[in-house]
Amino acid sequence: MRRVATAFVITAALSVMASACLPLARAPATSTPESPTPTLSLPPSAAPSSSLIPAGPSPSPSPTAASVNDIHVTAVATMPADPHFFSVGSQDTTRILLFDSSATRPPVEVVRFDPAPPVGGPEVQTVAFGASGDGRVLVVARRFSQQRTVHYLVRPQTGEVLVLLTDLAPSFSTPVVSPDGTRYAYARLGDANSTGVFIADARAGPDPKRIVASDPQIVGSPPQPVAWSNDGAWLAVSTSDTGGSRIGVVKVQAGETTFDVSGGQFTRGDAHLLGPGHTIDWRGGEQNLLVASSRSAFGGRSFVYTTTIAGGQPREVYVPTGETVISDAEWHPSLDRFFVYEVPLCCGANRPATIWIRKADGTGTRLFEAAIGPPWWSKDGTRLWAQTVGDDSVSGFRDLLSTDVVMFCLRSPTPPCA
Repeated sequence: MRRVATAFVITAALSVMASACLPLARAPATSTPESPTPTLSLPPSAAPSSSLIPAGPSPSPSPTAASVNDIHVTAVATMPADPHFFSVGSQDTTRILLFDSSATRPPVEVVRFDPAPPVGGPEVQTVAFGASGDGRVLVVARRFSQQRTVHYLVRPQTGEVLVLLTDLAPSFSTPVVSPDGTRYAYARLGDANSTGVFIADARAGPDPKRIVASDPQIVGSPPQPVAWSNDGAWLAVSTSDTGGSRIGVVKVQAGETTFDVSGGQFTRGDAHLLGPGHTIDWRGGEQNLLVASSRSAFGGRSFVYTTTIAGGQPREVYVPTGETVISDAEWHPSLDRFFVYEVPLCCGANRPATIWIRKADGTGTRLFEAAIGPPWWSKDGTRLWAQTVGDDSVSGFRDLLSTDVVMFCLRSPTPPCA
């Protein structure tokens, strides 16, 4: 299916309650001018260098220099051994907090933002971020308007903030940071020469390189980066359309590949589809990938399967009996079991989620059923945390394997909660 004079907007904001929803959909929005190439602005302290700017015509209007004055970082003296970053609030009230998954201390505020200046048109301001495996690098994407997104480098331990790039494009994407924190991937919708998945240097930037090209006129384009392999050699990407979601893997060092969204084929480089899916867990290594696929209101199928980096026939390890959306599935660190997080396909906010613990052969039991956010394992696998539903000022984390609960404020850094 081709687009007709439309541009594509991805709204991937992180919110206080990571509520389950349909897999990421590719929906056309109102027509906006497209920029031929990713448009970059250096921090004021950096001297411009033509070698850092991709070749190509400059978009109109020219971007104004981005500033770090509107983003505030509270340095964390000692990084927890098991860091978990999350966000609360929305738009200009977004705050990024840090929680130690190995302890029961309340989370601390790491990043907050000043209100963005008003702009004409729809209110699209939002914030999304990605983190390195050790938590020492955050890449934050802040969308100021329909055609202006700024990427920031944040180092939580030092409080350092740098502008990595400013992108003038009618799309928004959550940055996916490599495990070692040196690179990040993001999706971009532009013209034929600037649509796809890009990889940028997360240490200094800018100079993004396109790793997956796709046709901007096809529904489901561009693909979205999902997760890096443990060694950073592969990047998983997914695409969704009316037929459901599909997931593939791209070998980064092999150079740019092109993905035919409508035909489901990669050409050039070293990349291939694994099958249906929108999430992937690399914890089991290249020979034991765990992939979750979910249906939407338009099609697709919900199930969890294992496969290898080479693809081939998947082994189904969980198929729900009802009409549900599978938002996530992750291996336990011991790789002998995994959790599945699913919600009913329909309808309303705060739908009760079901969390299953299943063995590698697919057998398992229901662990928890309530209005609760997607869980995550602690590094040692002794805890399975999830965010609970609170009121408009308080929320909390619950360890589903014990009785431990950690409460925190949604608006203020410390109690009393505003």
